[in-house]
Amino acid sequence: MAHENTAMSNTSPAEPRADTPSYDCLVISDLHLGSDVCQAKLLEEFLEWAATQARCLVINGDIFDDLNFKRLTKRHFACLKVIRRNSDRDDFRLVWVRGNHDGPADIVSHIVGVEIHDEYVYDNGKVRLLILHGDQFDTFITKNYWLTEISCGIFYYIQKWMPHRAARWIRRISKRWQRNSELIERRATEYAASKGYKYVTCGHTHLAMTSEVGGVHYVNSGTWTEHPPCPFVAVRGADVRLEWWPLPNREAARSEEGSAAHGFPAADVGDPVEARPA
Repeated sequence: MAHENTAMSNTSPAEPRADTPSYDCLVISDLHLGSDVCQAKLLEEFLEWAATQARCLVINGDIFDDLNFKRLTKRHFACLKVIRRNSDRDDFRLVWVRGNHDGPADIVSHIVGVEIHDEYVYDNGKVRLLILHGDQFDTFITKNYWLTEISCGIFYYIQKWMPHRAARWIRRISKRWQRNSELIERRATEYAASKGYKYVTCGHTHLAMTSEVGGVHYVNSGTWTEHPPCPFVAVRGADVRLEWWPLPNREAARSEEGSAAHGFPAADVGDPVEARPA
């Protein structure tokens, strides 16, 4: 099984921030930069925000859709620029856990400029969170390598020429057809329990969810290729939960700005942090 790495959040930074970060750790996955359905504008905003609001950010696999970097747009490169700019700060840790779409580690690490792991453990003294992409539990991919490669190629043309909503629907249906969400949930929690962890988070399935299996709390961080809000895993003290970007206060601010521009009152925006979007 993959090599395990542990990070402690109480490392003293060389130049401490004047403000106190709101989050101990944030985890996102399945960005798929290079894909036509990547929510790159929102992702850039989130990365800028995370670099000031968290002590640690973990990108849990599939930063890229594939290694055809000609497909990266200016917006995608802007996201990479934010990552590189914050990759070697003393008061902020940025980690990449390799996913099945990311390609050779030496190539991607040179581009992204962050430390690479096959799996990672975040430990703030209150929670030990096992973080791994989840593709290692996906037997469909390992048993059907060439079918998977051909399917990914076909899907590239689908997302390029079909409406985005149709492309997302096809990807979602294919994931559910493989039944890999339930499989990865079960195998990830079994693996975490075997190593003594009570919290584990994966990506890969593109289905944001939380559950508890055999005393292990499981969180899947979903994907940034669906319509917003986009999911991320947040750790504060002993609390591990699924949250959504844009945050409610940011969405409200956007609504107010839009309303002021059009001359009508803004609608009330509720708090969707614990509720999955429709």
